[in-house]
This record gives sequence, C-alpha cells and structure tokens, in this order.
Amino acid sequence: MQFLKPPKLNDGDTIGVIAPSYPVLPFKEKYLKGIENLEKFGFNVKEGKTVKLQFNEYMAGTDIQRAEDINSMFADKNVKAIICALGGFVAIRTLRYLDFDLIKAHPKIFVGMSNITVFHLAFLAKTGLVDLHQMDIVSGFGEDISSKEAKYEMDLFFKVTKIAEPLGLLPAFTHWEVWREGKAEGRLLGGNLPGMEELLGTPYFPKFKGNVIFFWECMARPLREIDLMLVHLRETGLFDRIKGMLIGKIRGKETNTVKDMTNEIKEVVLDATKEFDFPIIAGMDFGHYTPNLPLPMGLKASMDTDKVKVWITESYVR
Repeated sequence: MQFLKPPKLNDGDTIGVIAPSYPVLPFKEKYLKGIENLEKFGFNVKEGKTVKLQFNEYMAGTDIQRAEDINSMFADKNVKAIICALGGFVAIRTLRYLDFDLIKAHPKIFVGMSNITVFHLAFLAKTGLVDLHQMDIVSGFGEDISSKEAKYEMDLFFKVTKIAEPLGLLPAFTHWEVWREGKAEGRLLGGNLPGMEELLGTPYFPKFKGNVIFFWECMARPLREIDLMLVHLRETGLFDRIKGMLIGKIRGKETNTVKDMTNEIKEVVLDATKEFDFPIIAGMDFGHYTPNLPLPMGLKASMDTDKVKVWITESYVR
C-alpha cells in the first residue's frame, strides 16, 4: 500500500465541517461554540449541508446526502481540512456512495473520532490516505478552550497538522499504565473498537502488510461485549500482525457522572491476548469524555513500556 499524506494546514485556511453520522441538532450549543472557536483560531469555516439535517432521528441526512457532503468537501479546492462535527452510528451506511477516486486525487486532513473511525479505516484501505484520529467539533472545539484539557488537545492538534515534521514523543496528560512489558515499532492502526468491528470482512478494512501498533478505545459497556469484539478481531488474524497495543480511556456517562472502567477491562484484555507477547500501555489520553491525543492512521510509531512512552516517528502532513 502507498500511504498518502495531506498538505499541511496554514493560518487563515478554510476548514470544512460536516456531520457524516449523527445529527448536530441535539448538541447544537456545543457545535456552535466549536465553530466560534475555530474562527477565533483564525480559520474560515465552510459548513456542509449535513450539519442542518436530521433523518430517522439518528442520521444527519440520508446516506447519499452524507456521502455527497464528504465528496463535495474533498472536491472543493478552497477547503484545506475537514473536521467532523461528531461521531454517531451510521458511517458504514455511507461508504458505498463515496467517490474514492476523488478523495485520492484531493487528499486533505480529515479529523474525527468514535464512529468516524469507519471513515479513517475506509479511506486508508481504498485510497491510502492517512487520517487523524482525534477530537471533533462538539467534543473538542466545542469545549472550554481555556481549560488545561483543551490546551493539551489543541496544542497537539495544531502541532501535528501545521508542521510537516514527526510529532515525536506523545506527552501524557494523565497517568498511563503498563499491562504487558516490552518495546515495539509499527504503523498505527485502530480507533473505536465497535467501528473497527463493523468493517471486518468488508473491502473497507485496511490490509497493508507489515507490523502494526494497534490502538483502540470504546465507551463503557458490559465486559462481555468488549471481550467478544477483541476476540473477533483476534480471530481474523489481526493480532498476529500486532507488535504493540495502546488502549485509551474506556468511559461512559451514567446520569450526570462519567464512569471510567479502564481498569475493569484489564483481565479481559490480558486473557484475550494471552497467546501473544506484545507490549500493552493502557489508560492513555484518547477516547470519549477525555482530551484526545492525535493518532494519525497508518503512520510509523514506536513504544517502550520501560519508560511508558510512545513516539510518532514520521510526519502526518507534507
């Protein structure tokens, strides 16, 4: 596979914003704050049609409308980066309507998390485009940008998208744990666990050769569900290529409280991977209800549990 990098982001560029999965309407206040903050950072914003659409309650427009929004943003020469408004559930429904030749001909920074993992993997599989797994408009730019969490996230976002150099050592915002010791090198592959599982057996799951550093997160859910998703990935042969595993925060919201079950999954993870010896670092700063490190899909990275450190060793942009 030939990996395709997008051009870097410059001050004053136009950023396209789309809702390729869940509707914006239930999160309108945070969404508008996110657009305002993007403009405060000095960017022009072009909103896609989907940010104003809602279909069947859980879709930001029909499958074709959402695909057309993505295609038009890649086709627009004035748009230099695309940031998703939020995640959702239905990204996979859109893939058959995307123009992958168009996307390949106009590579751009594409940013999002959660269900947006589906697009990250599909773009990599069908075009070689390396995307950025990080925050979105609602849960990133829509937060209080004066907070320590936001500063951590924003500084890393602009560093990885505006400078055509390797990001290098990933700084820890919270404490990371070693669940299995060792060192590893490989290409980053991963994202949201349910999103990855959706693509198994489809043409949209990347099949590049070589070593993988596998990163994943998911929202809090019954342990049996996480167990079965990991085992499903294992049985496809993916774990045979994994040289290292990075696990984010496993969190979910109960009433008005954020529940963190990262430590609860340790036994499940170690059991599902017991026949392998790859190192594991867990509780890293990415996932839901947490600031997100930038993790560019397909890029070379390395990890060392002796120092509990992870490096990205090549540039995301050109």
